[in-house]
Amino acid sequence: MNAPRHLTLRERIYEEIVRMIVSGELPSGAPLDEKALTEKLQVSRTPFREALGTLSKEGLIEIRPYRGFFVRSFSRKEIDGLYELRKVLECFAVELAVPHMSNHHIAAFQRILGSAVDALRRGDMQDYGKYDREFHEMIAELSDNAALIETLGRLALQIQIGRVIANENPDFAEQAARERDHILAAFRLRDTRGAVALMHTHISDVQRAVLARFGEESVSKEGG
Repeated sequence: MNAPRHLTLRERIYEEIVRMIVSGELPSGAPLDEKALTEKLQVSRTPFREALGTLSKEGLIEIRPYRGFFVRSFSRKEIDGLYELRKVLECFAVELAVPHMSNHHIAAFQRILGSAVDALRRGDMQDYGKYDREFHEMIAELSDNAALIETLGRLALQIQIGRVIANENPDFAEQAARERDHILAAFRLRDTRGAVALMHTHISDVQRAVLARFGEESVSKEGG
């Protein structure tokens, strides 16, 4: 196996800001205090701004002239559109992935889902979100479609903002875990059609949970 590549300073800053956003430490619509964050991360302004430039291109950060940097906020319509696109892409990923699944892959999915349930039981929504991402990323990888993997990777960062919001509701999180158990059962049977239908239902439930958190309001209550 190849040794893991060392991240550049800009990449390390990028990863840490992403972590703070998807964990809810930097909520949707929040301003980014450049001075406070560069001091916290112990980095200079140049690589910090380079990392924010990358995040802006990926749709997680907004650069507002004369006002600074903000975590992106989403309208109800934008969130709805993101999840509609996610349903199409993830269901396609499942369709491509199931024929490639070995018993080893099924066992890995089971371990991931077991860890997710354990996180739910101890109320650790950040860990639950990590395993949730791992579950979806593994499906994408098994699709063996480079363009699809890349597109889902970009979309995932924006989707994670909505996922953090939905996961604030423990009842939703328990329901999501049960749905994934049904998906896993379909994987074991190599039931492509059933797995696609279950994934569509799962993402639709997430979509409704996220939209229900805000009614007709913006995700960020004006976004600063």
